Amino acid sequence: MSSYAFIRRDEVLFLLLWSSGYIGAKFGLPHAGTYTLLFLRAVLCVAVAAFIVSIRGDWQRPDISTFITGFLAHFVWLVAILKAFEFGIGAGAAALIAAMQPVLMGFLAPLLLGEKNNWLQWAGIAVGFVGVIIFIGADQRATEAALWVYLLPMLATASLTCITLSERRRAGRPACTMPVFTALFWQGLLTAILLLPLAIFDEGFAATINGELIFAVIWLGIIVSVLAYGQMFRLIRTRNATRVSALQYFVPPVTMIIAWIVFGETLTLNGLMGLGVTSMGFWLIYRGEGQQIPR
Repeated sequence: MSSYAFIRRDEVLFLLLWSSGYIGAKFGLPHAGTYTLLFLRAVLCVAVAAFIVSIRGDWQRPDISTFITGFLAHFVWLVAILKAFEFGIGAGAAALIAAMQPVLMGFLAPLLLGEKNNWLQWAGIAVGFVGVIIFIGADQRATEAALWVYLLPMLATASLTCITLSERRRAGRPACTMPVFTALFWQGLLTAILLLPLAIFDEGFAATINGELIFAVIWLGIIVSVLAYGQMFRLIRTRNATRVSALQYFVPPVTMIIAWIVFGETLTLNGLMGLGVTSMGFWLIYRGEGQQIPR
């Protein structure tokens, strides 16, 4: 397989796992408050990560960067996305707005990481951004959600961009890179500590225990939190930052199709046009990456 394959098997796995998180969240929210659901998910994530780390013997003391990444990845990102769902944004829209990350990364990676983009990559970033704008307009008319609510997934986008930049910088210093599951344990523990008072005092730890909630917690706590996040950090540490960010362009089509099947969310013509444009944006980034000299 070419080192510049359009999309690789581990990237496909990441997309499937990551996209399912949007669906798992909407599955659980009718039965628990946002903070309560995320706290239960964090507790399960910590337990599974602790088991894996113990088996591997990878215990290490955390540093401040580990906790900052955990705060952004497991607290800011997830709270912003789930709150957006509460206020009426569809799963596909949240995923597509989060896909604006390549726009930020395209500007910041050359400045902070020295990863240069050629004209095709810049064109792909611009085209993808246009696709996002098209879709936001289509989804806002379909859901009638207030425009300010769309700032929440944009906040999630900013947090994921900061994570990518930080992890890429740490990847260049192997001595500072903690094993993925060890980092997940400490990050999940921090998240649980932050969420517990919010779940208790803001929501009264409200939860209706049933099969759907149990399924959502297991899915979010293991499939998404451990496997998807673990895969994301592996990709960030081993791939070009612009490419990893651009993978977010593929999350919305997968998420929208699953949301349409599971929840009956509307697929509008303009929304599909937005998806097509963002996919073209990733193709341009891929073509531009193929023209670069391998590092």
